[in-house]
Amino acid sequence: MSETQLPDPWPAGQRLTAPDQAKSFLTTHFADHAAYGAALARLLVALSGQEPFRQQYGRHLGGTKLYHPESWDNRLGPFMNARALAFHRAATRREDGVIELGWANVYRAGDYIVPHSHTRADMSVVYMLDPGDDEADPNSGRFCFAEPRWALCCQVEPGRLSNTIGPAMPPGTMLIFPSDAVHFVHPYQGTRPRVTLSWNITHGRRPPA
Repeated sequence: MSETQLPDPWPAGQRLTAPDQAKSFLTTHFADHAAYGAALARLLVALSGQEPFRQQYGRHLGGTKLYHPESWDNRLGPFMNARALAFHRAATRREDGVIELGWANVYRAGDYIVPHSHTRADMSVVYMLDPGDDEADPNSGRFCFAEPRWALCCQVEPGRLSNTIGPAMPPGTMLIFPSDAVHFVHPYQGTRPRVTLSWNITHGRRPPA
């Protein structure tokens, strides 16, 4: 990787956006994404075909997962971890965030993720690194919430899931949400890999299971 200076993990003036008054989830967009995004996406796609990263966990679980960002590259991995933790601090106003697990998903045509939530974590973060190339279908590879406790997803009757919410996530967008919120990813149908990053963060280190 190039030895050029990486941006500040949390640039001055970085803004948070909420979709509702309840702040069901928060997003932020990093204007400096171009400084590292393409290089990191290329690296992850290359690593996804090599050991120990090439293991696939099934198309229904997001294609190829590459765990532990610090193992991808000794500069970009720690930088992205620091960026996720800085976002967590800004969103929660807590200083005790600990990354329990970080990973990348490299989606290829047909890969998707079934509805689920994350156990043993308090907050989860998703970053859009490279959206791929299926612009004809706006739902291709789209990250969505299907959370019956949120008014956003129950617009007909409280507590009754009537619609899903798929936040707009152009490259450089980072999103944070409670880990128990139900979410999923629509099947991706593009030809170029779609790459996202994710983290599970706890408020202080949890004891072993």
